[in-house]
Parts: sequence; C-alpha cells; structure tokens
Amino acid sequence: MNRTASPIAIGINARLFPINWRPMSQEITFARRLGCDCIQIHGREQGIDAAYLGMPLEAAGDLLIGNGVSAVMEIVVRVGANGRTASGTTPLEVLHNNLDAIRALAIRHVHWHFAPATRLPDADLRALEETLIDTLRAGVDVAHTYGFTLALEHNEPDVPLFAHIAAITRALEVAPELGFVWDLNHTPPDELDDWLDLAPRMTLLHVSDTPLPAVNYHLPLGQGSIDFDDRFCELRKRGYQGAAILEIGGVPKSGGFGRDTDEALCDSVARLRRAVCG
Repeated sequence: MNRTASPIAIGINARLFPINWRPMSQEITFARRLGCDCIQIHGREQGIDAAYLGMPLEAAGDLLIGNGVSAVMEIVVRVGANGRTASGTTPLEVLHNNLDAIRALAIRHVHWHFAPATRLPDADLRALEETLIDTLRAGVDVAHTYGFTLALEHNEPDVPLFAHIAAITRALEVAPELGFVWDLNHTPPDELDDWLDLAPRMTLLHVSDTPLPAVNYHLPLGQGSIDFDDRFCELRKRGYQGAAILEIGGVPKSGGFGRDTDEALCDSVARLRRAVCG
C-alpha cells in the first residue's frame, strides 16, 4: 500500500494494553503494512521497559527506523487534588521516567493527558488546572532540553479536567511553546468551531468515531456519526500538518477492549486516508 502524499501523517495506537497486548515488533510491522507513517506508544508512570514492549528499547528503535515508521508518545497521568498520582509521583517525574524510551525510540512528539484520579469538586478541579499549568511550563523546558515537542490533550466534558476550551486556551497562552492534541471524539458538536480555532496550536490529532452528540465512544470510523471529510477539510484550510492517530476501541462506552482488531484498523485507516487526502 502506498503511503499518502498528504502533509497529514497517519498512525495507529500501539496495542500494548494489559488485556489487549501485542508485541511491539508485531505492531510496527502491522503499521508499516497499512502504510502508516507513525505509531503511538503510551508512556508509563515508572517508564517503559523491554517487558512492556516485548523487546529491548534499542531493538524497537532500530525496527522503527528499518520500517520507516516514527513514534509518538502519550502519557496518561491520573492525578489527585495535590497534582500527584496515587503513588505520590509528579507528572514531571513521570516524564523523566520515560526519557530513556523517548531517546531510544527517537520520539519527537510527547503529550500529557491528565485525568482526575478521583471525583473532585469543581473548585478543586480549577485549582488543579492552575497547578498543572506550572507543570506544563516546566515540562516544555524539559522537552526543549531533550529535543522533542510537548503537548496537552483535552478531555471530554464528563471528565472535567482540561475539558473546557477556556482551560486549554489559558494553558496555551501561558506556555507559548506547548502544543495541543485535539481528540475529535471528545468534542461536542456545539463546541466544534471553538476547538477548530485552535488549529494553529494543534500538533497531533486523535481520531475515532462516536454517535454524536454523545462523545468518547472511540468507535471504528464509520460506526458513529462524525463527518470526517468535513473535519479534515476544515483542518486543511487552517493549515494543519501534523499526524492523525487512530484511537479506536478500549473504553466501556464502545464495548471495552477488543474493538481495535486488525480488520477494524485496516478499514479505519482506509477511511481516514480518504478523509485526510480530501
């Protein structure tokens, strides 16, 4: 399969989840067979090791290069009101714990995806966002030192930490070198134009389908109601040239893990390529 000539690269999420695990070598080969440009790897609180990938970090880096596939990293950090994980680790410590993998896999784009570890009052969530803005600024400095871009992903409205555009806009204003990861599946239709206005700061897209106006189903493309042709037409008009990563399956709303089969990914990649190329 020929790789797209579009400036928007296409990628898949590496299936390295505890109950849906495949070796990294298999995922890289599969991504290449689909003609994907990149693959997304999830950072871990204590960092990535050979057991997680099914192969040494250096070998995974060599395999990526040999297949012409680049890697990006998402680091999900579930934090309490104090801005730390349940084990007491700060997001900056989590980032540092993943630096070996970032270097070995030649990763040039990393993003944090913060989520509240427990249900918190609205006032505590707003205070936590302010605390994490300082963390984001410090993280951008780390990224600059180690030669990668750091970005922030937003949440759907039901996960009310960095879910509202005002909070994302403030973070991007305070940290001018911070990127933004837009998840099309997190966005209610009545907010679409506001999020599209952030296209100049978008450095990565997450793509899956959902039965709008409901969000966050992470369905294979075509199984929900998002108009991907329209979304990517708007993104191209606004000059977006980053990557689009498929993130299908894996959450209870979409029936849980296992929806990201090879067949579903093949079909979704084909649909995404058509939308990206216009």
